[in-house]
Amino acid sequence: MSDVVITGMGAVSPLGNDVRTFWQSLCSGTSGLAPITRFDATPFRNNIAGEVKSFQPADSDAGLARAYQYAARAIRDAWADSGLAGLSDCALVTATNFGAAEVGQHVCESIIRKSELPASASQWPMDWLTDRMADELGLAGPRATISLSCASGVAAIGQACDYIRAGRARAAIACGYDELSFYAYSGLSALRAITPEIIRPFDKNRKGTIFAEGAGALVVESGESAVRRGATIYAVVLGHAMNNDAFHMTAPDKTGRGIINVMRRALANAAVDRDAIDHVKAHGTGTQFNDKTETASIKAVFGERARGIPVNSMKSMMGHTMGAAGSLETIGAALTARDGIIPPTVNLETPDPECDLDYVPGKAREMRVTTVLCNSYGFGGTNAALVLRRWEQ
Repeated sequence: MSDVVITGMGAVSPLGNDVRTFWQSLCSGTSGLAPITRFDATPFRNNIAGEVKSFQPADSDAGLARAYQYAARAIRDAWADSGLAGLSDCALVTATNFGAAEVGQHVCESIIRKSELPASASQWPMDWLTDRMADELGLAGPRATISLSCASGVAAIGQACDYIRAGRARAAIACGYDELSFYAYSGLSALRAITPEIIRPFDKNRKGTIFAEGAGALVVESGESAVRRGATIYAVVLGHAMNNDAFHMTAPDKTGRGIINVMRRALANAAVDRDAIDHVKAHGTGTQFNDKTETASIKAVFGERARGIPVNSMKSMMGHTMGAAGSLETIGAALTARDGIIPPTVNLETPDPECDLDYVPGKAREMRVTTVLCNSYGFGGTNAALVLRRWEQ
C-alpha cells in the first residue's frame, strides 16, 4: 500500500499566524504566552494564556466566531500549500474541543433569559464550519466533525489518513482548532488544571498547564500521487491509533495503561519497531499527573532505551491549544523530521526524579530525526498517537 504523506500545512497560533513564523518561534524557544486581553481573567487562577496575536481575518470571514476564523485561515493556507486547488475528490475532517465557544455562550445566555437568539446562533453546531469550508473549496469527498477533547487534532489526522488508505478520497484535509473565551476558560478553570504561574512541563515544580488557542491544518494524500505531481512532501504518516482509558471523566489513569496501549498500537499500525523511534513529541501539559504518567508510559514502551530518546513539549512555549494542540504539534514534528531540529522544552529548571528522560531543556537541538512518535491525550480518557517518518526521496 502506498505511503500517506503530508503535502500541505497551515498554522494560526500564539507563536505566529503562518507555518514559517510558527516553526521559527518554536526553534528559538520563544514564548507566546502573555496576560489575557480578550476578557477579564481576574476571577481565575491565572491571567496568562496563549492568545493569537496580530490576526486579521479574511473579509469573507467577518462576523464569524474567532475559532472559525482561525480554522478557515489554516485550512485555506494548507490547501494552497498543497498545490491541489481545484481537486474535488478531497475529504475534510475538522476537530475541536469547544468550537464556536463565544457563540455558545451567547446562545446559552439567550436561552436562560428567554430572549431572542443571536444572529450567530446558526454557527454554533460544530459541523457548520466543516460544511462551510468544504463548500467554499469545492470538496466533494467525505466530511467529518469530531470532538475528542485535547486528542482531537491527532485523531483528525488519523481519520484523514484512513480516508486515503481506504480509497475514499484522493486527498484529505485535517484541521484542529479552538478559541480562548470566557465561556471555555471558566470551565477549564473549574477543573483546576491551570497553573498559577508559568507552565513547566516535566519540571519538579510544575503546577499545571496554560491554555491557548489557534488552528493547525494538514493535507495528506498518497505518496504515489504526491510524487507523480511533483508536490513538496513534508513527512510520511506511517500509522496511528486511538483508544480510551475508560477510567474517569477528567483524571488520568495513573497506571498509564491507555497511554501505553495507544503508543504500542500506533507502532503496530505503522509496522515500526520501537527501536526505530528516535524522537517522541510528548503531550507534556505541565500537570503533575500527566507528566509523571507520560514519562512512566514512555519508559514502559521503550524500556531502557527511553532514556536515550529526546522527548519535548511544545506546550511549554505556545500553551495548550486544546483541539488545535495535536495538529500544531504534528506540524512541528513533521518539520523536526525534515530539518533535523528538535524544539526545546522551556522553563524546565529543576529535575524531577519521576520525570527523568531527555526533555531537550532550554534550547533547540540539531539532530537527524528519522521517525517520530506524536502523543496527544484528552479529558474523558481519549488517547491518540501517530508515527511520522522523514521523507527520503
